[in-house]
Order: sequence, then structure tokens, then C-alpha cells
Amino acid sequence: MAATNEATKLPEVLRNEKGRPVAKPPPVLFVGGTGRSGTHVVAKLLGKHSKMGLVPVEVRFHVEDRGFPGLLSGEVTKEQFLRRLRGFWWRGFQTRRMRGLYRFVPKDRFELAVARFEPAFDDDPEGACHDLFFDLLGVRLERAEAPTLVEQSCDTIAQGATLSRLFPEAKFIHVVRDGRDASASRVSQTHGLVYPRTRRQGLGWWEERIRSIDAGARAIPPERLLTVSLDEFLLLGQRALRPFCRFVRIYPQPKMKRFYRRHMSHELAHSARWRAGLSDRRAGVLERDYEEIVSRLERDGIGCAPLLRRTLDRSLGAGPPDEDVLAFLTGDGTPWQVRV
Repeated sequence: MAATNEATKLPEVLRNEKGRPVAKPPPVLFVGGTGRSGTHVVAKLLGKHSKMGLVPVEVRFHVEDRGFPGLLSGEVTKEQFLRRLRGFWWRGFQTRRMRGLYRFVPKDRFELAVARFEPAFDDDPEGACHDLFFDLLGVRLERAEAPTLVEQSCDTIAQGATLSRLFPEAKFIHVVRDGRDASASRVSQTHGLVYPRTRRQGLGWWEERIRSIDAGARAIPPERLLTVSLDEFLLLGQRALRPFCRFVRIYPQPKMKRFYRRHMSHELAHSARWRAGLSDRRAGVLERDYEEIVSRLERDGIGCAPLLRRTLDRSLGAGPPDEDVLAFLTGDGTPWQVRV
């Protein structure tokens, strides 16, 4: 997925018989990334569109190893999957609070979906998984009266091989952020209680996640994947909404523009937060470590490396001019936008 200098031509705007633009988004839109990379804020931005029904939490049963991937590969039994679905995925304690499907899926709907899934899985495993996903999460479509489900579990791109097969009409958005900021945020989130405990471990955690995501991204048909640099996306301002929405086959609406204006800026995203509390010497060590990681990702042909390089170079004062902003790459590594 090596990037080129030639921008991918945006698809033509769909219009009705009166010449007005018409939205035609996919039935499901997966948003993923390393964690602490901006996946949630990008998903919320999409959720402001009238055609989108946002799943409010990471449901994870379709992306964890003990979920759909392990179940369909035979590494997890149906009984083991259902035990975790009824347990942790339904209502589980994580990061000082209870999370899970119970927060938005009515209990009777949950039980009916599981009852349908159990016998159906034996005859058609993939079809049963597909239907369970919509039986559970479709409540968000019904409440929003929308045709598209936006799901934001971080591992959706890493599990692209499974999800692109189960949901052939889905599209995928990979949100990538400066690894120094993403990893620093992750270490702060865990309070040093679990890995990664230190800033240096955080960079290692981040690189491992980026490589896992890249492997999953390669299994997704290129026309169904968009990689978004959060850092460059914020540099563009609201101009970023047009090419971003065109990938989803929608058009920007006032609520999206208002959300972007109020909630999406470098200040609110805590850009360069990784330097907080560090001495110049310590910051220099981490900066050199990160430069080496980005260089390795480039040498290994990792798809999002060109976007990471641009952000790194900008931070070092050696990047492209401010007006030269590239926020998106298609699945085959070509730029997805008209130069602005």
C-alpha cells in the first residue's frame, strides 16, 4: 500500500431527479484505530449525521479473539462465546466503571437475539454471526431512524479479515494519530497499573498495535477502507468534511459542522500532550525512539506510515508547508482528497 502523489478522484455526487444531492451510505461503518487515536471523536462526528446510528460503546464481541474471530476459526466454541456474551460483553467492569451491551440493548431483545443465534450457528456460522450483530445493535438504527450503523470498537480494522467477509457492504475508517500522543494517553489511562506502564512501553504498545492493524487492513478491499490522520484532519478545519463525507457517500450536515467546530481542534485533542511533565532530556530520548519507529514502519511498507511521517516532520519543523495538508489515504495508499 505504497502512497503515490496522485490523488484518488472523489466519486461523483449522487443526485435525485431534481438535482439535489442524495446520500447512499453503507449499512455498517466500522471505525477503528490503536486506541486513544481519535476513533471515538470521529465516530461521534459521523453520529451527528441523520443517516447514522451510532453504537455508544465498544461492544467488542465481534472483534475480540474470544468473539467472532475465534468462534469462526474454531478456536472458541459456541458455548464459550455465549458465556462471555452473557457475561463480560453484556455487563463487565473495566476502567473503574461498568460497560457493556446492557447500557443500550433491552434485556428482552438481547435474550431473543441469543435464542435465534444458538440454533442458527450450527447450520450457518457466518450468517448467524452477521444476524446476531444486527439483532443486537440494530436498536440504534431504530432509535435514530437511520440506515447506517456506526460501530467504534478499536479492533475493527485489525480484524478486517473477519469483518470484511461477514459484512461485504461495510466500509472501514482507520483513525491514526501521532504515536507519541496516542501512547502517552494510553499510559495515562492505565495509571501504570497494567501494560503499558511507562512512556517507552507505550511506544512499543503503539507500534505493535499499528502493525496488527496494518495486517487487518490488507484483508479489506481497498475501495472500502479510508485511513484518516487525526492530526492533519484537524489542520484542515471544516474543509476536511467534504472529502471525508464523500467516502461514506453522505454530505456534511449542520450538526456535523457544529460538532467539528466545538469539539475537534488541536487543543481539545491534546496534541503534543506527550511532552507534558517531561524534562528536555527525557523528551529527546522518546522523540528519538519514535523517529526510529516511524522509520521502521516506512521501511516495512506499513500503510499509514506516510501520514505519520508528515505529522512527525511537522513537529520537528521540517514538514510540508501549512497549506499542504493530506488527511486521508485510500486502501491502496493513494491520497483521498482534492488539494485545498
